[in-house]
Amino acid sequence: MSDEPHSDPIASLRIDRSSTAERVADVLRESIIQGDLPPGTPLREQQLVGSFDVSRNTIREAFRLLGRERLVVYQLHRGVAVRRLDLDDIRDIYRTRRSLELAAIEHSAEAPREALVDLLRLVEEAEQAARVDDWKHVATLNIVFHQQLVDLIGSARISSFFRVVDAELRLAFAMVERAEAFFHPFIARNRRLAELLVAGDRATAARELEAYLDEAERMISQGVTST
Repeated sequence: MSDEPHSDPIASLRIDRSSTAERVADVLRESIIQGDLPPGTPLREQQLVGSFDVSRNTIREAFRLLGRERLVVYQLHRGVAVRRLDLDDIRDIYRTRRSLELAAIEHSAEAPREALVDLLRLVEEAEQAARVDDWKHVATLNIVFHQQLVDLIGSARISSFFRVVDAELRLAFAMVERAEAFFHPFIARNRRLAELLVAGDRATAARELEAYLDEAERMISQGVTST
């Protein structure tokens, strides 16, 4: 893969001195979404204090916020780490995805055409990343694609909520043994969804999306049970 993981992703994280615990949590969440903090990554308090140049209390509050989002866990005698998902998590994530993404298909009727065309642009970028075997970037673009799909609902509250689901989804993707085998067919399926939405064929898009999510859940669940 062309995108080699950082040896120490925590060391590169920075925020402004005036930032709050919410901002620290935002940066850590985004790092999870980008795949830089995979499941099991230890989040060492002292290291984060130095990286972010904030107090221990700020870091602890950020951990508390991320814990409420089910993104980190406290391990006895080991501190805080990025959470590993189980089968119940996967089922719940995909239950949530079905509800919101299928609603987004319906709301796409009122969405600006530019927003629909932008979904195709994301697919094209993913196709280019796949050609150079950058599957980490493909995974990120897949998440962005479905976030922008949910954004078609036009609700800032729902979009913000789904941002947390994005981070959990990235942790779910980490359970797949071979990224190329998992993501390659979904690039074409994302293209099919985008083309149907641009064409205004929401009924077919909804059927495609339901089959898409069923298959993705099945494949990720297999990864969870094999680890």
